[in-house]
Amino acid sequence: MLFLAVFCGYLAEYQLEHTIEHQREKKYAQSLLEDLKKDKADFNFQMLWWKTLLSRIDTIHQQLIKPVKERNSLLLYKEAGFMRTYNSFQYHDRTIEQLKNAGNFRLLTKQNIADSLIDYDSEIKSRLRNIETVGNTIFTNINFLQDEIFDTRYFALRANDLILDSLLKVNPEIFNMVEGEKKKIFGYSNHLYFYKGSIAIRLVIIQSLFNKTTKLIEMIGREYHLK
Repeated sequence: MLFLAVFCGYLAEYQLEHTIEHQREKKYAQSLLEDLKKDKADFNFQMLWWKTLLSRIDTIHQQLIKPVKERNSLLLYKEAGFMRTYNSFQYHDRTIEQLKNAGNFRLLTKQNIADSLIDYDSEIKSRLRNIETVGNTIFTNINFLQDEIFDTRYFALRANDLILDSLLKVNPEIFNMVEGEKKKIFGYSNHLYFYKGSIAIRLVIIQSLFNKTTKLIEMIGREYHLK
């Protein structure tokens, strides 16, 4: 009888522990789903933002290859002003970090969700962060060069057509590139080409991560009956 009582107590404790772990697994799944949805929205924004910047770089190049007298100085100035802006992915890794720090990836028993999450986390912290580091360096160099070939006082007004048009009427010279700076303009153009290449790689990585996020959201939602 004593053995039976101990055995039943063990079974009850095991069942209770199993129930608690299942509840924790469900909570982690819900939290992961919320984080991944935020990541997906940010990836979508990132793709749109960087594609727009690529278009602006193309516009700058189109103006730079023209003879000076044929350039649209205001358009060139405005697009160069947008080179002042930068955007990095905001990783919502709260739940993944909790799982890693507590050694709780084992709780995610459904399909291969744990392995997929580890792969996803690794790609962000290696491939994406590496290309962001490269992009940061090029971005800084481009802006140093722009400070030498543009009057950058009005870059902050790049999206305000009304004020820029008024300034153009009063003093159109302020939007012209500095004369006699062919070497610096050549270097500036080359840096823009380098930047364009890094952005193209960034977009490939972001698209890959967007796809992985979408699959993870679908998988977690399906396996844990979450929305």
